[in-house]
Amino acid sequence: MLVEPGISRNHARVADDHGVFMLEDLGSANGTRLNGEKLAEAEVLRDGDYITLAQVTLQFSLLDATRGEITSQTSLPEVELKAADAATRTKTLSGLGRHLRTWRGKVILALCVVVLGVAGLAIRARLRPGQAKLFDQSDVPLVYSDETDFFSKPYGYGKYDQSHLVQVMVDFEYLGGRATLQYGAWGVDKVGEVTILLNGESVGQIPLTMGRWVYGLKLVLPRDKLRRRTNRVVFRNTLNPRARDSWEVCYVQILQEAIPPADAKEARHQFELAKKAWEDREIEPGNLSTALVGFRKARDLLELLPEKPELYQETLDFIDKVDAALTRKFEDGLFSARRAEKLDGDPSKARVVLLNTLNYFRKDDFRYREVQRYLDNLAEAQ
Repeated sequence: MLVEPGISRNHARVADDHGVFMLEDLGSANGTRLNGEKLAEAEVLRDGDYITLAQVTLQFSLLDATRGEITSQTSLPEVELKAADAATRTKTLSGLGRHLRTWRGKVILALCVVVLGVAGLAIRARLRPGQAKLFDQSDVPLVYSDETDFFSKPYGYGKYDQSHLVQVMVDFEYLGGRATLQYGAWGVDKVGEVTILLNGESVGQIPLTMGRWVYGLKLVLPRDKLRRRTNRVVFRNTLNPRARDSWEVCYVQILQEAIPPADAKEARHQFELAKKAWEDREIEPGNLSTALVGFRKARDLLELLPEKPELYQETLDFIDKVDAALTRKFEDGLFSARRAEKLDGDPSKARVVLLNTLNYFRKDDFRYREVQRYLDNLAEAQ
């Protein structure tokens, strides 16, 4: 129980649903936030999430957390490996201690210290001031590609990549129309920590993600700053000293779409079709993607109007709402599948979860690609 001004008597609850923990606001006066975002409906909790009740912030932690690839930090095989490694090192150090108590061991130890000292001085002599890491690729641009080899790799300075200490640069060709930067991010725990630049000018920043991966982040790149040739997007970490704090981005995509001639009547028609699909989202999983496509069509048909009607903003709001709902389905599906595979030891159950999750997405959606990749990995493991 928390006694604090602004916290309701029945403010929120965390419920265990077969090993999956759900956070739900109970109609509190001041609301509940999960990692800084106001909670509209019950959501799955993950190890390291931040829960805010009025002015009080708590961190959710699973003592036996099961974590997998991109959505978390430690997998079960790693935990077992560390335990085995610790046992091996204990035995090794025990034997080494007995050996070093002999006179031969002391001589060997002294020689090792001298050799290591000389090697350390040599390395330090070769490094220039400020050249702490030889593998830093922060100033080497990546060439954008839709291929899986580029799309599925995390970039930054963290568990999955340590070669981009302060920034990640991505070069791409602009084809005209709307260009949207889409990505996932992890480890951003300070406001303004990672700035997004387009051709050298700041156009946005990564929102707070704390200790979890957040997917489906989007930024429409301003057309007046795009060039009819090679453009460069940069994720630049501006607040942390080099190699002192972890951060990464993943699923980086540059989505380019042609903008059709304005047609307000057709836009209204597409909007109503999309709204109906949204209202029927519980009837058929694919209705979520149908709604998203429809709302985007309505937006595009209004884009070139000199004066935007109220419908335009309403359409943008629905796009954000539907896309967020799809991202929740994506995250919940991966989370449940990894729990079934790693904790329950049931790959068949994980496969069923993933196949059901696929039904929410179209094949050109990045979330579909990642769920399918997980399915392929399961098939290869068997």
